[in-house]
Amino acid sequence: MLNGISIEPFRGDLEALEKMAHQAWRDEYEVASFPNLYRPAFVRYLMEIAGDPKHFVAAYKGNEILAFLGNIPRTFHYQGKNYRAILSCLLVSRKEYARRGLAQAVIREAVRINQEIALYDFALLYLESGHRSSRLVDKFKTEGQPLQFLKKMSVLGRVLELDRVAYSENLKAWERAAIKIWGAHRLPEADWSGDLVLEEFQEADLPAAVGLLNRYAGKVELARVWLGPEELKKEILHPGVSSTLAVKKEGRLVGLLNYLEHDHLGRSLERWAWLNHLYLDSLTPAEKRQVINRFLHYLYSRGMVGVVEWSKGYYSQGFLYRSRFFPYFRHVNLLAWVFNPELVFKPLKGVYEVQI
Repeated sequence: MLNGISIEPFRGDLEALEKMAHQAWRDEYEVASFPNLYRPAFVRYLMEIAGDPKHFVAAYKGNEILAFLGNIPRTFHYQGKNYRAILSCLLVSRKEYARRGLAQAVIREAVRINQEIALYDFALLYLESGHRSSRLVDKFKTEGQPLQFLKKMSVLGRVLELDRVAYSENLKAWERAAIKIWGAHRLPEADWSGDLVLEEFQEADLPAAVGLLNRYAGKVELARVWLGPEELKKEILHPGVSSTLAVKKEGRLVGLLNYLEHDHLGRSLERWAWLNHLYLDSLTPAEKRQVINRFLHYLYSRGMVGVVEWSKGYYSQGFLYRSRFFPYFRHVNLLAWVFNPELVFKPLKGVYEVQI
């Protein structure tokens, strides 16, 4: 199978990766829309977060890229201890190699490299039901690899431009009607009174933001831990990819909303906001709703057609429903590939981590 094919660190050919990934996704989903997670600016952003280029693995035949996998280091808090881990993401391979073992070979090489760079305790991976990657991981589980189920996550959505979304996503008439009945087709009224201020996040806010986000450690069963302001800066301040708004009261940071800008490729290209890191726990329910409604107006002013969030369970999402977010019939499963034999996970109610 691997005659003439090399598996090696990603060469950085971002445009070729995007082209290959688009074709693979179209082969998988046919005409359905999908987010462009392989946009060069987004992949470059992930590589800058990861640091060591060895964490990104690809398969090549000559100069042609055939498969790709990204691994991003991070630290997690679980049952009173911190662990070094990997978020494994963006696995893709050309359709004609789907049943010839190429993706499996790329995964095995990535695991080997991860253990060579550092002794990570586990890797996290998101799998969509019915996707080729889910069937692939089932093969690893069958052969006895230590893969453990952690959590099922569903999608929450909020439409800001219904006509554009309906055309791009090719929504059925009943889907449009359901969105209108729920009231998710128009902007909510925004309350601009009170002492809460929603403004662009500044570098000076980073130390306070680290303090807020690290409060999830111990409160949530599995929580990302930030080791300092510079680590957080890489992830939440990246123009054109990752943007952040600060929530302040009397000049003090009391919350933040970070989101990723993703192009969704359907019958038209539309940009959506994916909530990435959120902290509003110190606010009252009324204040949370006030902030999220202002946030929706801000996104609308920037040309976003909608917002996506996942049911990660690290914060109470009631205020999102009150602002007319709605559940969507799509979900992913979060699994852990455990390298540390002393670490045993159980199904989790809450996980503070991004969804890629």
